[in-house]
Amino acid sequence: MTDTPDPFKAAKDAATSGQRFSRGVMDSAQQIWLAGLGALSRTQQEGGKFFDALVEEGVRIQEKTHAYTQEQMKQARDQATPWMETARKRTNAAMGKIEQAFDERIAHAMKRMNMPSHQDVQNLSARIDALAQELRASHASSAKPRAPGKRAKPKA
Repeated sequence: MTDTPDPFKAAKDAATSGQRFSRGVMDSAQQIWLAGLGALSRTQQEGGKFFDALVEEGVRIQEKTHAYTQEQMKQARDQATPWMETARKRTNAAMGKIEQAFDERIAHAMKRMNMPSHQDVQNLSARIDALAQELRASHASSAKPRAPGKRAKPKA
């Protein structure tokens, strides 16, 4: 026997091998198809549960985020408060100096125009009140009736 390969046997082996390969590809494709159908079925069955679980997780994350944000805001406020108080005091002091300078300028301008000061107006008001009181007192004493029997004699 010679060692020459039999071409018919080689072809038959190749055909058998091709059939096995083809059958393997078909089986794999069938398994992939069945896996896809199973995934679709499970998604339809458990999709609502999965969605609800996602919503619950979202609520938890939102609550955590809100709490974290509130804490950060409180810390920022606590850190900023002393600085703001210092700034407020400095601003008030500066405004006080500006007001004082303004008042001094106005008083100086009024003095140059010979306008009465607030103190001058108060002094005049006090003097007017004193004069009005004296005037009332003098009218009251002259309006008193004279004693009976002492009448003034008419001048003839």
